[in-house]
Formats: sequence, structure tokens, C-alpha cells
Amino acid sequence: MLCQHCQQREAIVHLSITENEKHREVYLCEPCAKQNQEIGFVFHPAIVPEFLKALFGFNPSLIKQPSEATCPKCGMTFSKITQVGKLGCSTCYETFETQLEPLLRRVHGGGQNMGKIPARRGIGIKSHRELGKLKEKLQLLIQEEVFEEAAVVRDQIRQLEPLKGENSHDA
Repeated sequence: MLCQHCQQREAIVHLSITENEKHREVYLCEPCAKQNQEIGFVFHPAIVPEFLKALFGFNPSLIKQPSEATCPKCGMTFSKITQVGKLGCSTCYETFETQLEPLLRRVHGGGQNMGKIPARRGIGIKSHRELGKLKEKLQLLIQEEVFEEAAVVRDQIRQLEPLKGENSHDA
């Protein structure tokens, strides 16, 4: 598609502009896009790693690549993924798991998807999760020798354990 402004070069920038609930599409070449007053910035592929660094504190250049592994299914490399900002296929997740995990933890705020809890079985699942968290907290308090707080947590666990038995047929 040709640039809608100069009608000479291939359009590489696609803008979707909504003003006063009216929507319009604009297709521009790079020089016209740089001169256009409606664009605050142009996302050039070379700046994607810098954008990720600024947004998430992620610096792809710090990742050591022993021999620049490639995905066996699509052939993508991790450096290419960081440039493009997308994975090539589902096999990329397995191939680059060690490099992707710290990035995904920063982006999504955790490593485990807890999902939604069904309403009918929610009580048993919630109490089971809370019981697990309390037991971890108890172990930590015992290791830190904060026995007064540990006793309070132990009592909370004792209150929840009978509930676990009642709801065990639901979970």
C-alpha cells in the first residue's frame, strides 16, 4: 500500500486514530510519519530492546548467549525474539525457558498462575491454599525464632484444619 500522504513510497506505519468517537485509518511511509504531527513517536524495530529495558528494567544485551540457540521448530533466536518482541511459536517457550522466565516474572509479577476458583468448590480450595501459606509462614517464623508470632500462626492453622477435613470431599 502506498503512503496516503506522499503517494510515492510504501507505507510502513499504520495509525488508527479515534477523535470525537470518529475512527480513521492512516497509512504512511517512514519519512512522512516522522514529519506527521499526529504521531508522538515511531516504533522502529531497532529500539524495541531499548523500549523493553526502559519499561521493564530488562536489558537483553546482558543475557549471555553461549552459541545463540535457535528454536528447532521455527528457527528463532532469543536475540531475535527480544528485537521483535514476540515469540515465533509455542516451542520457543520450551527452548528459551531459562531466558524467558526472569523476563516473564518481571512483566507478570509472578511465576505461578493461580487461575480462577470455581464458586461451588471455592471454600475448600481457598482454605487449602491459606493453610499452605500459613504452614510456610510458621516454618519461617520458627527458623527466625519468633515464637510468639509462630504460636499465633499455629493456632490459626489449628482452626483451619477441621475445615479442611469437612471440605476434603469437595476439593
